[in-house]
Amino acid sequence: MKINFHIDPKLKADHADFWLRELTDHLATIITQLNQKNEVLWCYQDNEINPVACADIVVLQAVGNRIQVDTADKTYAYHARLAHVIDQLPAEFIEASRGTVINYQKIDHLELLGNGKIDVLMTNQQRVQMSRRKIKNLKEKLGI
Repeated sequence: MKINFHIDPKLKADHADFWLRELTDHLATIITQLNQKNEVLWCYQDNEINPVACADIVVLQAVGNRIQVDTADKTYAYHARLAHVIDQLPAEFIEASRGTVINYQKIDHLELLGNGKIDVLMTNQQRVQMSRRKIKNLKEKLGI
């Protein structure tokens, strides 16, 4: 099988086309894995490792080589770099800044600051400042 990858940063969305003589079980498994996003993160809290549903996550923040995972009422640690996790998260997550990712479905409201910046107040009362470069993405996701 011949496979070619073409990287084009101008694309609005990733897509792939496959032309196959036959769909084998192995290829079907790979297709399923490619279409799947992680629905849970296995996070540490004290001496336990717990599954945290992505739908429950409010904010992810990079803290050294780990990620602080905040839900409505708990804080967990996830042992990975934020850059490795971002692509595996569902579409509800957007980058607020280089070290912070938010679940836009958990936004309570936005505060417009006088200097052109935006503070995002989350449902767990957490305040996250949007990077100026990321404000456009937030507005697109929210339809404003």
